[in-house]
Amino acid sequence: MKKQSSRLLCAAALVVPMLAAAQSNQHPYWIHLGPTFVQFENGGDVTVGGAVVPNASSRATDNTTLGFELGYDLTPQYSVRLTLGVPPTTNVEGTGNLSATAGIPQPLAKVTYGPAVLSATWHPLGRSGFSPYIGAGLNYPIIFKVEDQFLVNVHVQSKVGTAIQLGADYTIDEKWGLFLDVKKLFAEVDVSANLPGGGPAATTTAKLNPLVIQAGVSYRF
Repeated sequence: MKKQSSRLLCAAALVVPMLAAAQSNQHPYWIHLGPTFVQFENGGDVTVGGAVVPNASSRATDNTTLGFELGYDLTPQYSVRLTLGVPPTTNVEGTGNLSATAGIPQPLAKVTYGPAVLSATWHPLGRSGFSPYIGAGLNYPIIFKVEDQFLVNVHVQSKVGTAIQLGADYTIDEKWGLFLDVKKLFAEVDVSANLPGGGPAATTTAKLNPLVIQAGVSYRF
């Protein structure tokens, strides 16, 4: 009798995780959809005509847009995901010695961009009920449009950067849920332009390093 009970317990220990994994894999694909806030961390030296301009820098204004994240559950504990969004437009402004009069930031250009993040996440509690997660990956700012303002012939070149991620899902039913997601992106772009009136070239490597906060609904399919 004891041997039979031990066998039943062993079988249950094997079957329960398999059933949980099978249930999770019924809808392994999912999408997150919701408002996304992008807060930039700005900095970087500005060079004009090959010389560094003292006490001069640039900044990008913060944005709110609609973000969406496509994901796939490899297992109940591990997922891969691609984060994209409706391309917002940020204003690039000069600060310090690039400011307008009375310290007012000088509008330099407008940039329409699309943040793209590819990441992998770990869900220590699995994928049912309340499911916190952490992750890491790569980011790449996709530049769609650049509009000259004070500067002319503005060109923005993106670089591949890294990303870290923290968030949580809450399951409402088999398909619907809620989520909160926070990403820190380590992103830089190379910017080159000319001063108005045929002036010398100005360049900077802008350290954007945005904090991206998103919340909304999730749907499994």
